[in-house]
Amino acid sequence: MMKLALAALAAWGGYYYLAHHCKFDDGIEFVSRHKDAAWAPRANYLIGMVYEQREDYPKAQDAFSRLLTAYPTCQYAADALLKMGLAAEHNGDWDTAKSALARYAEEHPDGGKIELARKRLELLRYQHGP
Repeated sequence: MMKLALAALAAWGGYYYLAHHCKFDDGIEFVSRHKDAAWAPRANYLIGMVYEQREDYPKAQDAFSRLLTAYPTCQYAADALLKMGLAAEHNGDWDTAKSALARYAEEHPDGGKIELARKRLELLRYQHGP
């Protein structure tokens, strides 16, 4: 029972410290400083996902772009490429959106979301030119 109480107190203390001394926005910079760590690609991807869920598309696009620059062949690269294209589309960054979606279609023709990528790319080309 005493171990459980100490674990709960430690968890609360950790949460309290982080909540008052760290900002989520610092996460992407933290990952960039530790880019050689095994956990860095996943952390970078999850940060992008959180921004996407928050509908903060400029930061999501930045996070996915950083992931693709630092870890172009990691296991998250295909999803990050698609998500970067969709975030760029929300940002009105048409050239980046078309480029990312075209790259996804070219590099991952059997990808699970290939139809989504092709349809979004076709729509973007129709609305904003080739």
